[in-house]
Amino acid sequence: MKYDLNHELEQAKDEMEEAQELPEAVRMRLNNTYQILENNPPIRKKRRLAGLLMAVVASGLLIIGSGFISPVMAEALKNIPIIGSIFLNDGDEGLKTASRQGMTMDIHQSITHDGTTMSVSELMYDGSRISMVLTRTTMDGKNESFGQLGSKASQQGEVNGIRFYADGEELGNFGYSISRVGDGAPNSDIVTLSPEGLPDEFALGVVIRDISVSEPFKFNIPVKNSAADRTVLKSDELKVHDNIHMDISSFTITPATMQMIVSITGKPGQDLKEFIQSVPSQYKVDEFINIEYEVINEKGEIAKSIGAMGGGSGSTLKFTYMYEPFPTKPKSITIKPYVYSSEHKIYIPELEFHLPVEE
Repeated sequence: MKYDLNHELEQAKDEMEEAQELPEAVRMRLNNTYQILENNPPIRKKRRLAGLLMAVVASGLLIIGSGFISPVMAEALKNIPIIGSIFLNDGDEGLKTASRQGMTMDIHQSITHDGTTMSVSELMYDGSRISMVLTRTTMDGKNESFGQLGSKASQQGEVNGIRFYADGEELGNFGYSISRVGDGAPNSDIVTLSPEGLPDEFALGVVIRDISVSEPFKFNIPVKNSAADRTVLKSDELKVHDNIHMDISSFTITPATMQMIVSITGKPGQDLKEFIQSVPSQYKVDEFINIEYEVINEKGEIAKSIGAMGGGSGSTLKFTYMYEPFPTKPKSITIKPYVYSSEHKIYIPELEFHLPVEE
Protein backbone atom coordinates (compact mmCIF):
# COMPACT_ATOMS: atom_id res chain seq x y z
CA MET A 1 0.00 0.00 0.00
CA LYS A 2 1.36 3.44 -0.94
CA TYR A 3 0.88 6.53 1.16
CA ASP A 4 0.93 10.17 0.17
CA LEU A 5 2.29 11.90 3.27
CA ASN A 6 1.58 15.36 1.88
CA HIS A 7 -2.05 14.46 1.27
CA GLU A 8 -2.51 12.85 4.68
CA LEU A 9 -0.93 15.75 6.55
CA GLU A 10 -2.87 18.31 4.51
CA GLN A 11 -6.10 16.60 5.51
CA ALA A 12 -4.99 16.43 9.11
CA LYS A 13 -3.96 20.09 9.08
CA ASP A 14 -7.29 21.23 7.60
CA GLU A 15 -9.22 19.17 10.14
CA MET A 16 -7.29 20.59 13.06
CA GLU A 17 -7.73 24.16 11.87
CA GLU A 18 -11.48 23.66 12.00
CA ALA A 19 -11.29 23.14 15.76
CA GLN A 20 -12.23 26.16 17.83
CA GLU A 21 -9.60 25.57 20.52
CA LEU A 22 -6.30 24.15 19.30
CA PRO A 23 -3.23 24.25 21.57
CA GLU A 24 -0.60 26.57 20.10
CA ALA A 25 2.18 24.04 20.64
CA VAL A 26 0.30 21.50 18.55
CA ARG A 27 -0.30 24.02 15.76
CA MET A 28 3.36 25.02 15.68
CA ARG A 29 4.58 21.41 15.56
CA LEU A 30 2.20 20.48 12.77
CA ASN A 31 3.13 23.59 10.77
CA ASN A 32 6.86 22.85 11.20
CA THR A 33 6.40 19.30 9.98
CA TYR A 34 4.32 20.45 7.05
CA GLN A 35 6.97 23.01 6.06
CA ILE A 36 9.60 20.24 6.05
CA LEU A 37 7.50 18.31 3.56
CA GLU A 38 6.84 21.38 1.41
CA ASN A 39 10.51 22.36 1.28
CA ASN A 40 11.79 18.93 0.21
CA PRO A 41 11.46 17.50 -3.32
CA PRO A 42 9.92 14.03 -3.81
CA ILE A 43 11.71 11.56 -1.57
CA ARG A 44 13.30 8.54 -3.11
CA LYS A 45 15.96 7.56 -0.61
CA LYS A 46 15.07 5.60 2.49
CA ARG A 47 17.31 7.68 4.75
CA ARG A 48 15.59 10.94 3.82
CA LEU A 49 12.18 9.35 4.15
CA ALA A 50 13.11 8.09 7.62
CA GLY A 51 14.01 11.64 8.67
CA LEU A 52 10.67 12.99 7.54
CA LEU A 53 8.80 10.17 9.22
CA MET A 54 10.55 10.99 12.49
CA ALA A 55 9.15 14.51 12.20
CA VAL A 56 5.70 13.14 11.46
CA VAL A 57 5.94 10.81 14.45
CA ALA A 58 7.00 13.68 16.69
CA SER A 59 3.97 15.68 15.58
CA GLY A 60 1.68 12.71 16.07
CA LEU A 61 2.90 12.10 19.59
CA LEU A 62 2.45 15.73 20.51
CA ILE A 63 -1.02 15.84 19.03
CA ILE A 64 -2.08 12.68 20.85
CA GLY A 65 -0.46 13.81 24.07
CA SER A 66 -2.35 17.09 23.98
CA GLY A 67 -5.66 15.27 24.35
CA PHE A 68 -6.92 16.73 21.05
CA ILE A 69 -7.66 14.19 18.35
CA SER A 70 -10.77 14.10 16.18
CA PRO A 71 -12.06 11.07 14.24
CA VAL A 72 -10.82 12.48 10.93
CA MET A 73 -7.44 13.31 12.44
CA ALA A 74 -7.19 9.81 13.93
CA GLU A 75 -7.94 8.24 10.55
CA ALA A 76 -5.31 10.43 8.86
CA LEU A 77 -2.67 9.42 11.41
CA LYS A 78 -3.70 5.78 11.13
CA ASN A 79 -2.89 5.77 7.41
CA ILE A 80 0.65 7.14 7.84
CA PRO A 81 3.39 4.49 8.12
CA ILE A 82 4.96 3.99 11.59
CA ILE A 83 1.96 5.64 13.28
CA GLY A 84 -0.53 3.43 11.40
CA SER A 85 -2.01 0.10 12.40
CA ILE A 86 0.09 -2.96 11.54
CA PHE A 87 -3.15 -4.92 11.24
CA LEU A 88 -4.42 -2.42 8.68
CA ASN A 89 -1.16 -2.21 6.75
CA ASP A 90 0.14 -5.78 6.92
CA GLY A 91 -2.59 -8.05 8.30
CA ASP A 92 -4.76 -10.48 6.37
CA GLU A 93 -8.04 -9.18 4.94
CA GLY A 94 -9.92 -10.12 8.11
CA LEU A 95 -7.56 -8.08 10.31
CA LYS A 96 -7.77 -5.16 7.91
CA THR A 97 -11.56 -5.29 8.11
CA ALA A 98 -11.41 -5.56 11.90
CA SER A 99 -9.15 -2.51 12.06
CA ARG A 100 -11.46 -0.47 9.81
CA GLN A 101 -14.51 -1.46 11.85
CA GLY A 102 -12.95 -0.59 15.20
CA MET A 103 -12.75 -4.22 16.37
CA THR A 104 -9.10 -4.00 17.45
CA MET A 105 -7.62 -2.97 20.80
CA ASP A 106 -4.58 -0.73 21.32
CA ILE A 107 -2.59 -2.50 24.02
CA HIS A 108 0.83 -0.81 24.23
CA GLN A 109 2.37 -3.09 26.84
CA SER A 110 6.17 -3.46 26.90
CA ILE A 111 8.53 -5.51 29.07
CA THR A 112 12.35 -5.30 29.03
CA HIS A 113 14.80 -7.98 30.24
CA ASP A 114 18.57 -7.99 29.64
CA GLY A 115 18.37 -5.26 27.02
CA THR A 116 15.61 -6.98 25.03
CA THR A 117 12.14 -5.44 24.89
CA MET A 118 8.98 -7.31 23.94
CA SER A 119 5.91 -5.25 23.13
CA VAL A 120 2.29 -6.10 22.37
CA SER A 121 0.70 -3.17 20.56
CA GLU A 122 -2.53 -4.32 18.88
CA LEU A 123 -4.93 -7.17 19.59
CA MET A 124 -8.10 -8.50 17.98
CA TYR A 125 -10.46 -11.09 19.50
CA ASP A 126 -13.69 -11.95 17.70
CA GLY A 127 -14.58 -15.15 19.54
CA SER A 128 -12.93 -17.28 16.83
CA ARG A 129 -9.33 -16.17 16.97
CA ILE A 130 -6.94 -13.96 18.89
CA SER A 131 -4.39 -12.03 16.83
CA MET A 132 -1.79 -9.72 18.33
CA VAL A 133 1.18 -7.68 17.15
CA LEU A 134 4.40 -8.74 18.90
CA THR A 135 7.49 -6.54 18.48
CA ARG A 136 11.01 -7.42 19.63
CA THR A 137 13.66 -4.71 20.07
CA THR A 138 17.26 -5.23 21.24
CA MET A 139 19.99 -2.90 22.45
CA ASP A 140 22.46 -4.31 19.91
CA GLY A 141 20.31 -2.89 17.12
CA LYS A 142 19.81 -6.23 15.35
CA ASN A 143 16.12 -6.19 16.28
CA GLU A 144 15.30 -9.63 14.94
CA SER A 145 11.63 -10.38 15.27
CA PHE A 146 10.50 -13.19 17.56
CA GLY A 147 9.64 -15.27 14.49
CA GLN A 148 13.10 -14.74 12.98
CA LEU A 149 14.77 -15.65 16.26
CA GLY A 150 12.58 -18.76 16.51
CA SER A 151 13.71 -19.99 13.09
CA LYS A 152 17.32 -19.53 14.10
CA ALA A 153 16.73 -21.24 17.45
CA SER A 154 15.14 -24.32 15.88
CA GLN A 155 18.13 -24.70 13.56
CA GLN A 156 20.36 -24.71 16.64
CA GLY A 157 18.20 -27.30 18.39
CA GLU A 158 16.84 -24.78 20.88
CA VAL A 159 13.25 -23.72 21.42
CA ASN A 160 11.56 -20.34 21.62
CA GLY A 161 7.96 -20.46 22.69
CA ILE A 162 4.80 -18.73 23.83
CA ARG A 163 2.33 -20.03 26.41
CA PHE A 164 -1.16 -18.62 26.77
CA TYR A 165 -3.52 -18.40 29.76
CA ALA A 166 -7.16 -17.40 30.18
CA ASP A 167 -7.95 -16.04 33.66
CA GLY A 168 -4.87 -17.84 34.96
CA GLU A 169 -5.61 -21.25 33.42
CA GLU A 170 -3.22 -22.40 30.71
CA LEU A 171 -4.78 -22.97 27.31
CA GLY A 172 -4.04 -26.37 25.84
CA ASN A 173 -4.79 -28.49 22.77
CA PHE A 174 -4.25 -25.76 20.22
CA GLY A 175 -1.50 -24.30 18.09
CA TYR A 176 -0.50 -20.78 17.23
CA SER A 177 1.00 -19.22 14.13
CA ILE A 178 3.52 -16.43 13.67
CA SER A 179 3.43 -14.41 10.45
CA ARG A 180 6.02 -11.86 9.39
CA VAL A 181 5.15 -8.20 8.98
CA GLY A 182 6.29 -6.13 5.98
CA ASP A 183 9.26 -3.82 5.63
CA GLY A 184 7.48 -1.08 7.56
CA ALA A 185 7.93 -3.02 10.82
CA PRO A 186 10.57 -5.73 10.20
CA ASN A 187 10.99 -6.64 13.89
CA SER A 188 7.26 -7.24 14.39
CA ASP A 189 5.17 -10.40 13.94
CA ILE A 190 1.45 -11.13 14.02
CA VAL A 191 0.74 -14.00 16.40
CA THR A 192 -2.58 -15.83 15.94
CA LEU A 193 -4.26 -18.56 17.97
CA SER A 194 -7.70 -20.12 17.89
CA PRO A 195 -8.53 -21.88 21.17
CA GLU A 196 -12.07 -23.07 21.84
CA GLY A 197 -14.48 -22.33 24.65
CA LEU A 198 -13.22 -18.91 25.68
CA PRO A 199 -15.63 -16.42 27.28
CA ASP A 200 -16.40 -13.03 25.74
CA GLU A 201 -14.23 -11.30 28.34
CA PHE A 202 -11.17 -12.63 30.15
CA ALA A 203 -7.62 -11.82 31.17
CA LEU A 204 -5.19 -13.14 28.57
CA GLY A 205 -1.84 -14.19 29.99
CA VAL A 206 1.03 -14.39 27.51
CA VAL A 207 4.37 -15.83 28.62
CA ILE A 208 7.16 -15.55 26.05
CA ARG A 209 10.38 -17.54 26.22
CA ASP A 210 13.23 -15.86 24.29
CA ILE A 211 16.37 -18.04 24.15
CA SER A 212 18.61 -14.97 24.33
CA VAL A 213 17.09 -13.81 27.64
CA SER A 214 17.17 -15.60 30.99
CA GLU A 215 13.81 -14.36 32.26
CA PRO A 216 10.46 -14.93 30.49
CA PHE A 217 8.32 -11.99 29.38
CA LYS A 218 4.93 -12.12 31.11
CA PHE A 219 1.98 -10.08 29.85
CA ASN A 220 -1.50 -9.78 31.32
CA ILE A 221 -3.96 -8.31 28.84
CA PRO A 222 -7.70 -7.67 29.31
CA VAL A 223 -9.51 -9.08 26.29
CA LYS A 224 -13.06 -8.57 25.06
CA ASN A 225 -14.93 -10.12 22.14
CA SER A 226 -15.34 -7.31 19.61
CA ALA A 227 -17.56 -9.11 17.06
CA ALA A 228 -21.06 -7.65 17.24
CA ASP A 229 -22.02 -9.59 14.10
CA ARG A 230 -21.44 -13.31 14.64
CA THR A 231 -23.17 -16.13 12.78
CA VAL A 232 -22.75 -19.78 13.80
CA LEU A 233 -23.74 -22.52 11.34
CA LYS A 234 -23.92 -26.24 12.01
CA SER A 235 -24.69 -29.18 9.80
CA ASP A 236 -26.77 -32.06 11.13
CA GLU A 237 -25.44 -34.29 8.34
CA LEU A 238 -22.87 -37.02 8.82
CA LYS A 239 -21.00 -37.83 5.62
CA VAL A 240 -19.47 -41.30 5.26
CA HIS A 241 -16.99 -42.42 2.60
CA ASP A 242 -14.10 -44.91 2.64
CA ASN A 243 -14.59 -45.40 6.39
CA ILE A 244 -14.27 -41.65 6.97
CA HIS A 245 -17.20 -40.38 9.07
CA MET A 246 -17.16 -36.59 8.84
CA ASP A 247 -19.29 -33.79 10.24
CA ILE A 248 -19.02 -30.02 10.48
CA SER A 249 -19.16 -29.31 14.20
CA SER A 250 -19.51 -25.58 13.58
CA PHE A 251 -18.89 -22.91 10.98
CA THR A 252 -18.62 -19.42 12.47
CA ILE A 253 -18.63 -16.15 10.53
CA THR A 254 -17.52 -12.77 11.90
CA PRO A 255 -16.35 -9.67 10.00
CA ALA A 256 -12.74 -10.73 10.74
CA THR A 257 -12.73 -14.54 10.54
CA MET A 258 -14.47 -17.59 9.19
CA GLN A 259 -13.76 -20.56 11.45
CA MET A 260 -14.64 -24.15 10.61
CA ILE A 261 -14.38 -27.08 13.04
CA VAL A 262 -14.41 -30.54 11.44
CA SER A 263 -14.70 -33.85 13.30
CA ILE A 264 -13.65 -37.18 11.74
CA THR A 265 -14.14 -40.67 13.19
CA GLY A 266 -14.13 -44.27 11.99
CA LYS A 267 -16.62 -47.05 12.56
CA PRO A 268 -18.23 -47.28 16.00
CA GLY A 269 -15.79 -48.82 18.44
CA GLN A 270 -12.65 -48.11 16.43
CA ASP A 271 -9.87 -46.26 18.23
CA LEU A 272 -7.77 -43.70 16.35
CA LYS A 273 -4.99 -46.11 15.43
CA GLU A 274 -7.38 -48.70 13.98
CA PHE A 275 -9.39 -46.00 12.23
CA ILE A 276 -6.39 -44.35 10.57
CA GLN A 277 -5.01 -47.73 9.46
CA SER A 278 -8.37 -48.56 7.84
CA VAL A 279 -8.46 -45.37 5.74
CA PRO A 280 -7.13 -45.75 2.15
CA SER A 281 -3.64 -44.36 1.56
CA GLN A 282 -4.77 -41.64 -0.88
CA TYR A 283 -6.19 -39.70 2.07
CA LYS A 284 -3.00 -39.86 4.14
CA VAL A 285 0.47 -38.35 4.30
CA ASP A 286 2.99 -40.14 6.53
CA GLU A 287 0.14 -42.25 7.95
CA PHE A 288 -1.80 -39.19 9.01
CA ILE A 289 -5.13 -38.17 7.46
CA ASN A 290 -4.46 -35.09 5.36
CA ILE A 291 -7.70 -33.78 3.87
CA GLU A 292 -7.97 -30.10 2.99
CA TYR A 293 -11.06 -28.00 2.29
CA GLU A 294 -12.20 -25.33 -0.11
CA VAL A 295 -14.77 -22.92 1.33
CA ILE A 296 -16.87 -21.35 -1.42
CA ASN A 297 -19.73 -18.85 -1.36
CA GLU A 298 -22.77 -18.70 -3.66
CA LYS A 299 -20.79 -16.53 -6.11
CA GLY A 300 -18.13 -19.19 -6.56
CA GLU A 301 -15.51 -17.21 -4.62
CA ILE A 302 -12.98 -19.34 -2.73
CA ALA A 303 -11.98 -18.17 0.74
CA LYS A 304 -8.28 -17.77 1.52
CA SER A 305 -6.95 -19.96 4.31
CA ILE A 306 -5.20 -18.21 7.21
CA GLY A 307 -4.35 -21.17 9.41
CA ALA A 308 -5.28 -24.62 10.66
CA MET A 309 -4.62 -26.94 13.54
CA GLY A 310 -5.74 -30.39 14.55
CA GLY A 311 -5.31 -33.34 16.85
CA GLY A 312 -6.84 -36.57 18.06
CA SER A 313 -8.44 -37.68 21.28
CA GLY A 314 -10.18 -40.97 22.05
CA SER A 315 -11.67 -42.07 18.76
CA THR A 316 -12.03 -38.63 17.13
CA LEU A 317 -9.83 -36.39 14.99
CA LYS A 318 -10.74 -32.71 15.35
CA PHE A 319 -9.51 -29.95 13.06
CA THR A 320 -9.95 -26.17 13.23
CA TYR A 321 -9.54 -24.15 10.05
CA MET A 322 -9.56 -20.36 9.69
CA TYR A 323 -10.27 -18.40 6.54
CA GLU A 324 -10.40 -14.76 5.55
CA PRO A 325 -14.01 -13.51 5.37
CA PHE A 326 -15.65 -12.93 2.01
CA PRO A 327 -16.05 -9.29 0.87
CA THR A 328 -19.75 -9.51 1.75
CA LYS A 329 -21.56 -11.88 4.06
CA PRO A 330 -22.37 -15.06 2.09
CA LYS A 331 -25.84 -16.42 1.52
CA SER A 332 -24.54 -19.97 1.50
CA ILE A 333 -21.33 -21.89 2.10
CA THR A 334 -20.13 -24.96 0.20
CA ILE A 335 -17.34 -27.02 1.76
CA LYS A 336 -15.41 -29.15 -0.72
CA PRO A 337 -12.89 -31.60 0.79
CA TYR A 338 -9.95 -32.63 -1.37
CA VAL A 339 -6.52 -34.27 -1.29
CA TYR A 340 -3.42 -33.63 -3.37
CA SER A 341 -2.05 -36.14 -5.84
CA SER A 342 0.98 -35.15 -7.93
CA GLU A 343 0.26 -31.50 -7.13
CA HIS A 344 -3.33 -31.80 -8.40
CA LYS A 345 -6.45 -31.48 -6.29
CA ILE A 346 -8.67 -34.52 -6.16
CA TYR A 347 -12.06 -33.58 -4.74
CA ILE A 348 -14.13 -35.91 -2.58
CA PRO A 349 -17.75 -35.16 -3.55
CA GLU A 350 -19.07 -37.81 -1.15
CA LEU A 351 -17.86 -35.63 1.76
CA GLU A 352 -19.09 -32.28 0.42
CA PHE A 353 -21.29 -30.06 2.63
CA HIS A 354 -23.66 -27.22 1.76
CA LEU A 355 -24.63 -24.77 4.52
CA PRO A 356 -27.27 -22.04 4.03
CA VAL A 357 -26.59 -18.78 5.88
CA GLU A 358 -29.74 -17.44 7.48
CA GLU A 359 -30.20 -13.69 7.75
